[in-house]
Amino acid sequence: MAGFTYVYGRLVCPFICSLSPSQLSRTVLLLFLFHVLLRELLLRLAPLSGSRFTPSRQAHLLSVASWLVTGLVGFLLHRLSYPSFPFASHFKLALGYWLLGGALLSQVEHLLFERVLLPASDASPALRLRERLGRRLVEGYVVFTTVPVLVLLLTLMRFIVELGGSRRFVLEAVLLAIIFTGAALGAALAYGSSLRRDSERLLEAVRRVGSGDFQPSVSTSRPDELALIADGINEMAGGLLLRERIRDAFGRFVSPEVATEFIEKYARHGKVAELGGSRREAVVLFSDLRDFTPLSESLPPEALIEVLNGYFAEMVAAISQHGGMVDKFIGDAVLAVFGLTEGPGPRPEAAAVSAALEMRRRLAQYNARLAERGLHLQSGIGIHSGEVVAGYLGSTDRLEFTVIGHTVNVAARIESQAREPRPPLLFSREVARHLGDSFSVTDVGSVALKGVAGEIPLFTAEDPGVTRAA
Repeated sequence: MAGFTYVYGRLVCPFICSLSPSQLSRTVLLLFLFHVLLRELLLRLAPLSGSRFTPSRQAHLLSVASWLVTGLVGFLLHRLSYPSFPFASHFKLALGYWLLGGALLSQVEHLLFERVLLPASDASPALRLRERLGRRLVEGYVVFTTVPVLVLLLTLMRFIVELGGSRRFVLEAVLLAIIFTGAALGAALAYGSSLRRDSERLLEAVRRVGSGDFQPSVSTSRPDELALIADGINEMAGGLLLRERIRDAFGRFVSPEVATEFIEKYARHGKVAELGGSRREAVVLFSDLRDFTPLSESLPPEALIEVLNGYFAEMVAAISQHGGMVDKFIGDAVLAVFGLTEGPGPRPEAAAVSAALEMRRRLAQYNARLAERGLHLQSGIGIHSGEVVAGYLGSTDRLEFTVIGHTVNVAARIESQAREPRPPLLFSREVARHLGDSFSVTDVGSVALKGVAGEIPLFTAEDPGVTRAA
């Protein structure tokens, strides 16, 4: 800036031009040192956060203030040093600092401040949007348009004065400058307004996508970089919509919890699914239809599928209602798991027994509808609690999420005992001891289960609204 001030002073003012290079250099150097010290003092003492401006804008305003103060100091210093010079000479020196420094160079400083003083990454969108793109563009356009015109007019005035030309030329130049500068500023305002509208469209589209609307259909008024951003937002939203549709479709083949976990763990990050599992404490519910083979032989395949789908719909609704996860369908059997996912609500043992009682109620209601077709379904339910291995089983090309282990086998063995003369709902002591007083638990007796050493005591819980025949 010191070099610019030196050249500027010699171009715009004949009195400053009459000074020797050493005299002018001394004045310019003193002002430069004062300006550097003043700006450093302002930037170090004034807070750059906690205001309605961004840190970079705050630093920019402090820099502009330092340029303005330095220009005023230059005016006073020049007037004291050269009292014989006219007022216009002192004013031109100060105007150089105000125009070249406070207007032009401060805009470059603002860009440098923005690279160093980044806004807080955890700030809210409202705080991060304290500067608008259109306003910033118009601000820069105004500065870069008017300042060169003013400096050229000052230079033209000096030539007119020194060469004794008519002031009419200056007035004509001023008139032309006003006309063309006004037209340029009008175009800048119109362009800034258009840019602001396009930016607001993009921001609104991002907000809509963030709120779950994956069809923003955003567009801009010009085929430029903003149009590419709009296309990117639409493409991103389409990808998110496809992911949600995949999640929904995937959740119809496996439980929604498994679908969500798989997408978040593997699909979102592009990882290859890993086989294997982990040991977990869970409650396993196993349900199976009785005498299903004769029923399947007596019905056409289409009718059989319809009856089974209606039955499974009721059973899945009962399990989901109490926080269970349907692991798989095995023919006419249902394997469900409780307690794999943490959440508010009763203990998984109580949730599993509540789901089993709800399954019994829904089966009774479903049988009432099937009675018109002369059909009646009977089921047995077995519940056991213990350690399972939960994870992905199969190969990298074909896998499924499931639970395996001794607990699953015991639940299946208990279910096989849930038939006459025993109740259709049976559970182990590990389940019964966590039920508390919420259920009327009855000891059914001990039985020997295939593959299990010793006899295991079994219990049941009756629902007075459901008959044993269901």
